[in-house]
Amino acid sequence: MRRFGLLVALLPGLALADREVTVPQGKKIRDGVWRIESLFGPSKDPTRVWLGTGFASSYDLELTGYQDRGRPWRGSLDASYNYSPPIVDIAPGISVGVQDAMNVTPEGRALYLATTFRFGNVGELNQDVPTELTIGFWSRKEGVAFFGASLPVSDKVVLVAEHNSLRLAGALELRPFSGLRLKSVFESGGTLFSVSLSRRF
Repeated sequence: MRRFGLLVALLPGLALADREVTVPQGKKIRDGVWRIESLFGPSKDPTRVWLGTGFASSYDLELTGYQDRGRPWRGSLDASYNYSPPIVDIAPGISVGVQDAMNVTPEGRALYLATTFRFGNVGELNQDVPTELTIGFWSRKEGVAFFGASLPVSDKVVLVAEHNSLRLAGALELRPFSGLRLKSVFESGGTLFSVSLSRRF
C-alpha cells in the first residue's frame, strides 16, 4: 500500500513542466504530451512563448519564441536529456540540456545541469503534492548557479521561487484543472503573467 501511495504521489509530478518560471528543472514533459506556454507582461516587457513535447522516454524538445516590444519575433530551441526522474523522498531527477540554442534572448545560450529533489507532503494537513527543490549550474558568464523551489499550498495552489544568477522571482501558480497552469510572477522589474496548457495527443 505504501508503494502504491508513493507511485500516486510521483505520477502527477511527471506531468509537470520542466522549468519553474524560466530556470530548468531535473524532470521532463511526459512522453506524448504537448505543452504551449507564454510569459508576458506590460508593454515594456518582452513576450516569450514555448511549444514543446517529451519523447523517447528521456528527451524534451521545445521551440521557443522571443519578442521585444516593437521588434520582430525571434525563434530558438530548448532541448534536454533527462537522465532520471525525481522519486519522492528517494532520489533526485537529473537533466542536462541547452536553453536558447540560437542565442536570441538577453540571457543568451546556456548549457545546463539541473537536479530536482521532491519531498513528500503526506498527512492530514497536506494535499499529497510534493515540495520541489531544484539546484543547477549553467554556462552563463553572469553566474553559474541557479535554484528553484515550489511549495504546494494545496493541489491547486503552489508558491514558486527561482533565482537565475541575475534576478530573484516569486510566483503564485494556480492549477484550476489538469493541464492548465496560471502564474502571476513577481520580480524587481514588475509583474509578469504566465499561461501554460498541456495536453496528450
